[in-house]
Amino acid sequence: MGIFTANEILFFCLGVLGTSLTVTLIYLRKTLPFRWHSTALAASGILIALFTIAWAVSSLLENEARASGMGLLIFGVTTLICFGLARQLVAREMKLLKSGTKV
Repeated sequence: MGIFTANEILFFCLGVLGTSLTVTLIYLRKTLPFRWHSTALAASGILIALFTIAWAVSSLLENEARASGMGLLIFGVTTLICFGLARQLVAREMKLLKSGTKV
């Protein structure tokens, strides 16, 4: 029997992951031409990714493998869409900056 339960370890890991992703987003915002909608999409992607991980692990801890898989499928695809759109917007803004067009 360990000191920490599985839920405590889950929330600790989610806190560490959430903090590191937020710090990474702040760093990227300072170095790349992020606008408000790119930042909003990236932040939404981070929140949905953390929710997806929490959903999947807690479902597995409750012995609900089907709920875990469906959560990963539905919320994971949503996360990828948010991150993909944010990446595409930032790439377009970088392309416009290189060509000299006002963003």
